Amino acid sequence: MSMLGQRRARGDDTVYVRATPQKVELTETYAVDQEISRNPTIEQVGDGAGRIEATVPYDGYEFFTRQAVADVERALGTRGAPGERRATIGHLLLADHTNTSGLRNVMRPHGQAGLVPLSIPVADRDGTLDLSGGRQASVVTLDYQPENPPVYPVALTVELDDLDTLTGTFDTMQTLMTRGRENPSLVIERLQQEASFSSALLLTFRVKIAIPVKAGYPALRPSVTDMSVEWPTLTSMRSTELYIENFGGKPDQRIRRAPVRYNPVKGRLEWKAVPMREVKEGGPGNGAGTRVFLSANCLLKIGHPGELFDQDQLEVTARVRVPDYLLSGMEARLYDATGHPQRTQPKLATKLNVRTMVYPADIFAGRAFSPYHQFVVDDILPDEKRITDVVTVLRNSRFTVDEPRPKDPQDPLAPTWLVVAHRSQGPDSLDLLVAVEGERTTQGHKQLLRSDYEVSGIRDSGRLKVSVMATLPRDHRELTREINAFQSKLRERYHSHQLSRKSAGS
Repeated sequence: MSMLGQRRARGDDTVYVRATPQKVELTETYAVDQEISRNPTIEQVGDGAGRIEATVPYDGYEFFTRQAVADVERALGTRGAPGERRATIGHLLLADHTNTSGLRNVMRPHGQAGLVPLSIPVADRDGTLDLSGGRQASVVTLDYQPENPPVYPVALTVELDDLDTLTGTFDTMQTLMTRGRENPSLVIERLQQEASFSSALLLTFRVKIAIPVKAGYPALRPSVTDMSVEWPTLTSMRSTELYIENFGGKPDQRIRRAPVRYNPVKGRLEWKAVPMREVKEGGPGNGAGTRVFLSANCLLKIGHPGELFDQDQLEVTARVRVPDYLLSGMEARLYDATGHPQRTQPKLATKLNVRTMVYPADIFAGRAFSPYHQFVVDDILPDEKRITDVVTVLRNSRFTVDEPRPKDPQDPLAPTWLVVAHRSQGPDSLDLLVAVEGERTTQGHKQLLRSDYEVSGIRDSGRLKVSVMATLPRDHRELTREINAFQSKLRERYHSHQLSRKSAGS
């Protein structure tokens, strides 16, 4: 107390009071505008905004204590009528503030950091300020300007598909077959049946953020606090369903049903709480670099999509919150009026807002097609040479072919192979999955050696079932041509082999 008495007599006439803030928050907000169309664009909206906010309740107990009330009475009791007076309750130490502006007028240098005093009213002109009644509180705010980040911190991807295109099943099928869990053709057939002839449309949303960090910075836990899509026409909510990817879920629980509501005032479909997880595109471990996070996929199934096609454009918004982190790189510590660390330390948060204009006609035209075809070739031995024929036909068509994968364990009477091929198709990639299933059989045969002599016997034979799935954005006609050309060339090659077997009498 003697120290406070000495300090209040300083030349700057500053009053110090031992009060504790209920909360101190430093929040930075950045906004990005984006357009998803044939000519996509992205740009940051204006400059980022930073705010320091401290709340001190005049409760006379926990935050503005009886001791703080006594400090005020002792400091002001010798000054006659109090009038409007403020008292400093502590200092905010700001480190790494070089990427900000607007704080220099209130910040005093302290080594490589700066000190910002936190002061609150302790007396007003009419004497109505009650310091201990618990009915009033002081909110201190200080705005500052963070510099724009070197990269766009947030972006949104939006895809629009009809379920007949089997979008996304290509990767699913490849995963199932390469793991040997499923029969290739049965997987393709099941996917085809599940997606057949549905009038529903599927809007898929995913948020990506990229944020720079210093070496040794602890793990971050960002999340999408809310998302919404413009929907001027009231949609039947019975036919509108939202599913969110379930991180870490079991194979049969990879997505979960989530609530979605229609806001008639704003004319929007809205949902909340979408998790995010880090992907290894940024710096390794906890070293300095850019950490990249992707949100869970949000799949909005629209059972009656007629009104969607009446919209020239839709506005999609997403808000991301990154706790315990400021994009400017600034860090903060709070000290009380006596210079000791406060028990309540500042909470840091970065908010990233993205507004995306989506043109349904443009993104629907760019959807991926994944047609499926299957054919059978009889009277042919199912051995590895026939897989070589598949690879040769694909390479002759300028495909890059991965090493064929036999199903493990391989059944000698029913061998199975998977062939994966890729080819650049303009700016896109044309991908093929070819599943070849063999079945060995025996056939009786007769051969005329002379006009009066015939022999009969049994020979090995078999059949091949070839299942083909391809995927390519935008151009379903090119996909159909490629699948038909592959089938035709492979049949020609197999037909030559069949003729050579017959001529050899085997």
